[in-house]
Amino acid sequence: MRLYHLSNFANVLKDLFTPLDIQIGSPKLLDLEDCSSNAFFDLAHEWLKDCDENHPGCGVELAHRSPTRLIHVGTLAMPKLRLVETKHEVVHDPRYIALSHPWGDTEAYKAFTTVQNDPNRTGRDLASFKISIPYADLPKTFKNAVDCARKLNISYLWIDSICIIQGPDGDFPDEAKRMEDVYSGAYCVIAASRAGDQRDGFLGPRPQRKFVTFNQNEPFYICETIDHFNSDVIKGPLNQRGWVLQERALARRTMYFTKNQTYFECGDGVRCETLTKMHK
Repeated sequence: MRLYHLSNFANVLKDLFTPLDIQIGSPKLLDLEDCSSNAFFDLAHEWLKDCDENHPGCGVELAHRSPTRLIHVGTLAMPKLRLVETKHEVVHDPRYIALSHPWGDTEAYKAFTTVQNDPNRTGRDLASFKISIPYADLPKTFKNAVDCARKLNISYLWIDSICIIQGPDGDFPDEAKRMEDVYSGAYCVIAASRAGDQRDGFLGPRPQRKFVTFNQNEPFYICETIDHFNSDVIKGPLNQRGWVLQERALARRTMYFTKNQTYFECGDGVRCETLTKMHK
């Protein structure tokens, strides 16, 4: 099977004749085994670049006030994590990614959170996290969010359970009033649509798509339809969370990582990892 580099994809579609007015896309996902691959993030960069350059209504106002706290994710070369209080420290790049995720049953496991004072000395208090957040201690969903931010070259990440101080001496009542600003001001929202809680993660293998090949001058494929935004996202497990309606409504653009494929939604519509665009 021939797969084309993204930069050549538009020319390939322009020259391809099909007998019916049908969607043209790829018979396989860019990396079936692992959507944390470089091939996948090449596509994610293209989605964001196209939106930045061609969708004026989707742009985020960069003068927008930063959230109270952000996680500085470092870089792939220098991967140090720490919590930044934006009132006291200069944020050099106003862009940040916000994570939308399910907490799950926190009676069944201890959620990873920031507290003001930690009597058990677990190192998960505000003062410790301002120095360093150990990547190895993060639950899988948060590790995946950090990996995404780094591969998208975005220096800052917002995760509610880390950037809002939890517990009786926390600041959730105040920060809850700013949730509209957090999600509307994010450069992009990442939705962990396939995760059940913080431990599950959202980057990983997806099922094989069924297709048949017609060998002519150029291979022609008839594929099983897997572009199911309604069932994968709208009716998916993440959307059972009470806050998610607000998060989706406020976000300028969102990448949804589901068990079948990844979708990118902005004001211009929904794009699929199959390289198709969904019709309204």
